[in-house]
Amino acid sequence: MTITDVVGGRRVEVVRGVADLDREAWNALVRAAGGSVFHSWEWLAAFEEAPPGVFEPAHQLAYDGDRLVGVCPAYLVHHCPRLERIAETAGIDFGGPVLLAHSLAAFAGGPLALPEHPDARDALISGLADTAAALDAWAWGAVNLPAGRLVGRLIGAGYATARLNTTYLLDTRHATVEDYWSTFRSKHRRELQRERRVLTRSGVRITESAPDADTHVRLVHGVVADHGASLDVLPEDFLRALHRHLAPHDRSLTAVDLSGDAIAVFAAYDFGSERSLWLAGLDVDRLDSFGPYRPMVAAAVESAITAGVPLVNLGRGNPAPKRRVGAVAAPLYLALATADRARTALLHAALRRLERDGADHDDVGDGCC
Repeated sequence: MTITDVVGGRRVEVVRGVADLDREAWNALVRAAGGSVFHSWEWLAAFEEAPPGVFEPAHQLAYDGDRLVGVCPAYLVHHCPRLERIAETAGIDFGGPVLLAHSLAAFAGGPLALPEHPDARDALISGLADTAAALDAWAWGAVNLPAGRLVGRLIGAGYATARLNTTYLLDTRHATVEDYWSTFRSKHRRELQRERRVLTRSGVRITESAPDADTHVRLVHGVVADHGASLDVLPEDFLRALHRHLAPHDRSLTAVDLSGDAIAVFAAYDFGSERSLWLAGLDVDRLDSFGPYRPMVAAAVESAITAGVPLVNLGRGNPAPKRRVGAVAAPLYLALATADRARTALLHAALRRLERDGADHDDVGDGCC
């Protein structure tokens, strides 16, 4: 089913799955609009093949005439462990499905538009409300919106908002790796060199390669289970689908021992101008702490500089080692709205509680932990 409407002079279409999307056109717009792998066709394809919950796709596309000028991945959420945990923390019971743009599993959500068509973002947001009405959603909104003008406009439009997470961004526009490290105090450089020597003496080396799917799932689930978190947030089928669909963009780092066995992994993807370190995994049966963590972060940064990638998203959680390599905190917001005045009051109260009590308490494995 495709829903078509005219919003603010823009034609907005709602497409019910990636099978109905032109992969090349979608990805070209995401790149031109400054998006990352989390808005890519491949991410959506993996999500729809093996979703971590029960979701109905309702992707928004904005056109200027026949030209695609804006996109907004969106899902009607019937069941999502992350959303349900947020609702529990916020003390609210959603009375039905929620239309979200787009996924709590991603580092980024909300609309993207070509720089010369900024009004397309407004049309997509307005279209989201129309789609919510057509699909009988209890509420609608966006998750993991970066701080900025859009969040302010949503607040002004009456959306309930809360700072939900924090991701850590690193500018890697340096001529050389040496130029990057020259910006750090010599004490910090020596600390990293010492940690790298410890790894080398123990026979561990860091490779720019992805482990096979079985190993990837085992290492990621090892971290999740070791911290007592539910595997429902990162089910095996979802991890395998991402491993397969995102292979063309994969820039993962794997720590291996002397026998070549993988003991740690950072799942990383290049798309557009950003490298995103999405998940960390560890062989918890052999290691009781993430010893390779900082050297792996440094290796990812150095690799991005060498490859000419201008921005690295180091993900959520573990702020101290990320700040020590120069990353800057970037807040991410949840914004929700509903057409019912009583529900609106509930949302505002709930998201105030969420920001007070639940911000930044991500699930283990829900970022590069």
